[in-house]
Amino acid sequence: MKVIKKIDDLKIINKKRPIALIPTMGNLHEGHLSLVKQSINLQLSPLVTIFVNPLQFGPKEDFETYPRTIKQDKESLEKEKCEFLFLPEKSEILEGIKKLKAPYSNFLCAKKRPGHFDGVITIVNRFFELIKPEYCFFGQKDFQQQLIIHNHLKENKLSTKLVVGETVRDENGLAMSSRNNYLTQSEQKDASIIYKYLQEIADQLRQVRFDSSKDLSMGALMICEEYKNKFEDKDFEIDYLEIINAKNLEKSKKDDTDLLIAIAVHFKGVRLIDNLRCDLSFS
Repeated sequence: MKVIKKIDDLKIINKKRPIALIPTMGNLHEGHLSLVKQSINLQLSPLVTIFVNPLQFGPKEDFETYPRTIKQDKESLEKEKCEFLFLPEKSEILEGIKKLKAPYSNFLCAKKRPGHFDGVITIVNRFFELIKPEYCFFGQKDFQQQLIIHNHLKENKLSTKLVVGETVRDENGLAMSSRNNYLTQSEQKDASIIYKYLQEIADQLRQVRFDSSKDLSMGALMICEEYKNKFEDKDFEIDYLEIINAKNLEKSKKDDTDLLIAIAVHFKGVRLIDNLRCDLSFS
């Protein structure tokens, strides 16, 4: 694996195209590594970036304490036969950067973390400009993020193709996240009830959808209220729990069939997000 630290040295990647860009903030887990594996299976050259992006952290968030594990990350990437690792200096990446505004700013995480996705798309766009990757890979766990990336590529007519990898979960169902490391093993097991409840919500939605006497949008609201109470009974603090249109993040309507159950919670002081896509089309 070639480690690149300077922008000028990125020219060496041209010998190994097509490139699959996999942006990360490090502290890599199986979710990140699955994207490396997926890109290699598609006969692409994976280029992982590790950059703890200060632009996407709010003033009271964990930028200073965000886990930085470069040595372990390098070992993990080498094991997976990653082609390139880009470790840029903050000053070089941010110098003269054009700050962008992200779409979907009135939905989900954007409402609770103003400016977060502006910071994300600003840095990802910087990587697009520098690397000009043929492909970029993002995970479905950060559903809103990948939707913003998709919109950016389309609106700017960029040739980079977006590949979305499935959410990777631990043995109990908890979605892999770097912030899971803030929790003990016992707490992680307790937090896995998030996925269990998402599955139960999806089952209830299907029942409402196939019962012609019930209104889907009203049923979705009632289900959300029921499960907000269930989460709170388990000591979760709800940031949001919503059932929305998976294509535009708007509130679900009567005839919607492609839905997303999206959640963000605080558990033991740690913010966790997850989602489950729910297809309600008739077979």
